[in-house]
Amino acid sequence: LAVLATHRLETSREHAADLLSRQHVREMLDGLKETHPALVEDLVPNRMSVGVVQRVLQRLLREGLPVRDLVTILEALSDAAESSKDPEALAEHARRALAPVIAEMLAGEGGTVRAISMGPRLEVALMQLFSPRPGNVGRTLEPADLHRALESLSELVQRLRADGTQAPLITPPGLRLGVRRLVEPVLPRLAVVSLAELPPQTPLLNLATWELIDAP
Repeated sequence: LAVLATHRLETSREHAADLLSRQHVREMLDGLKETHPALVEDLVPNRMSVGVVQRVLQRLLREGLPVRDLVTILEALSDAAESSKDPEALAEHARRALAPVIAEMLAGEGGTVRAISMGPRLEVALMQLFSPRPGNVGRTLEPADLHRALESLSELVQRLRADGTQAPLITPPGLRLGVRRLVEPVLPRLAVVSLAELPPQTPLLNLATWELIDAP
C-alpha cells in the first residue's frame, strides 16, 4: 500500500510535495520497518521526528527527485542527524546520497549529462553574496547585476529548450542551495545540481556558460 501510494505521489509531480502528508510519511516508514527495522527505529523518533523526515522528502519532491529509495534517503539522514536538524541542510545530504539517481535522470545518450556551467566571475560573486567574508576580493553583486544575470540564464535555458535540450545548471557544491533559491522564482523547473550530486565518472558536456554580464 505504501509503495503504491508513493508511486501515485511521484506521478503527480506538479503537486507532489503538497500531497505528501505526515500520515503518508508515517505509513511509508511503517512499511519500511518490515524490511529495515534497525534503520527506521534508530532514526525515528529517537534522533529525528516524522515531521522533519516529511519536510526533507517534500524538498526532494519539489525539485523533481523520486523518494521511492527510502532506504538510501534514511541512511543519509541517519549519517547527518547528529550534525543538523535543519530539513534544508538534511535534504542536501540526501541529494548527495541520491547521486546515481540524479545522474540517471539527467543523462542523455551514452550517459552524458549535457549541462549549463557557471562562469568563474559569477561563482566568486555568488560566494561573496551567499557567504560574505571580511577581506574577500571580488565583485559585489548589485540588484541590477542579479537581474541581468537571471535574464541571461533565462535566455540560455530558452535557447537550449528550443533545440530540444532540458539542460541542468551545474554548480559548485557550496553554491547549489543559494543558486536554487535565486533562480527558482524565474525558472522553477530548471534542475540545479551540484558537482557533488553526480558520480565522479559521470561524463559532462558543457552546452553553455552562465556568467556575469557587464552593464551596458
